Amino acid sequence: MEPEAPQVTEVEQVLQFHKAFCHAAYEICRVKNHDYAGASGQSPFRNFQSVELMGLATTETGFVVRILDKVNRLVTFAKDGKLKVANESTQDALLDIINYCVLLAAYIKAKEPGDGTA
Repeated sequence: MEPEAPQVTEVEQVLQFHKAFCHAAYEICRVKNHDYAGASGQSPFRNFQSVELMGLATTETGFVVRILDKVNRLVTFAKDGKLKVANESTQDALLDIINYCVLLAAYIKAKEPGDGTA
């Protein structure tokens, strides 16, 4: 008689969801890199650096403002239970937040002395 497969726990289900959701965020970031960083992909932070180039704010502030835009959409969803813009769901906002956070972490890392990517 074969041993039974272990029962999937809620924690395992959440971890599997985490893996799939983050992979979806990765795929979106990979595809959007073309539009925001140029066809050659040489400037992955260009979209966020524009505020600094225009003298409006630091690049880091540019990241935070974009994150807050998405958070405000989620606040609206939390209060109203729905969003009116049909082509951007709560899932889209969450995936964008993940990508903005990863890009901000990469930008901070690239600015570290001796990194060579700044």
